[in-house]
Amino acid sequence: MSTTTLNNIEKLIDNLPEKDIELGHKFLKERDFESLQSLVDSALVKVRRSQATDNPRKEYKDINKEALDTLKAEIDSYCMLLGVGEPEDDFVDNIDYINE
Repeated sequence: MSTTTLNNIEKLIDNLPEKDIELGHKFLKERDFESLQSLVDSALVKVRRSQATDNPRKEYKDINKEALDTLKAEIDSYCMLLGVGEPEDDFVDNIDYINE
């Protein structure tokens, strides 16, 4: 399972905002899953906030939120298996705020 999960994560990293892709691959290569988890959580909040406006920022406008959700789920479940990192406690609160 872990090899498949890592392959999925590697492919899904390319769905991050352009400025975060290289950093995401670096964290994965270094096996720094806590930093990768934080990067993805942050990107999701920024993308959702931007896309919820009438005039989304250019760098977030065409980001696939569903792919980022999948990336977050893959990283969170892999981190749980490793016993490292924790999903962002207030992430759900941020999403609820964004969707209002």
